[in-house]
Amino acid sequence: MVEIDCAGLTTSEINRGIRHSLGPEGLVRVVNPSSRHNLAVAVNHPGNIVFDGNVGYYCGGMLKYADVEVNGNCGWSVGEGMMSGSIIVRGNASAAVGAAVRGGTLVVHGSAGPRVGISQKGGAIVIGGDVGYMSGFMMQKGVLVICGDAGEALGDSLYEGRIYVGGRIEQLGNDTVAKQPDDEDVSMLRGLFVRYGIRGAPDPEAFTKIESGRRLYNFDKQDVGLWKAAL
Repeated sequence: MVEIDCAGLTTSEINRGIRHSLGPEGLVRVVNPSSRHNLAVAVNHPGNIVFDGNVGYYCGGMLKYADVEVNGNCGWSVGEGMMSGSIIVRGNASAAVGAAVRGGTLVVHGSAGPRVGISQKGGAIVIGGDVGYMSGFMMQKGVLVICGDAGEALGDSLYEGRIYVGGRIEQLGNDTVAKQPDDEDVSMLRGLFVRYGIRGAPDPEAFTKIESGRRLYNFDKQDVGLWKAAL
């Protein structure tokens, strides 16, 4: 194990140390991150990175291959644009968790702010608590699992993505359809909860599944009011 103490180091120095210390079987432990922004961005090597403490904006952005764990809370846009690997946040997260994620798995054991999974293009995002408004906005592919409650405009302008909510939904977004999860959905949810140690989640059979109503796939002048509301 390699330990990097952030005290007295610049963000660039911390990130260079992380990249140079990574290995397929290695572990890099980063102490005293002190809510710094842009930590572990653009990492494209296998390995394990553990942050002991809170991190700031964009932690793990554009991640590829590596597995990141945050023993604390995180700021905006954790895992933005990540392509593969995993990010596990043991605390809470701010806005735009997993924005434009393309692959991998992003788990927040606590709650998250608004716009979780905005423009998500693949992968899986799991939130152990609640999320704020406009989560899943313009979600194109992938899975978004919310174990708690969801705010307004959930899944607005959703395309091929799937959203699962274990709690109350404040308001569905435009062009969404709510339905019961099928056996495949239930099996997938149980697998995620076991693999990532999500405790206290509702029974997967009690979740609500949100999909696209497919009215916004192509413009139709008869749906102009719906388009105005979405935009």
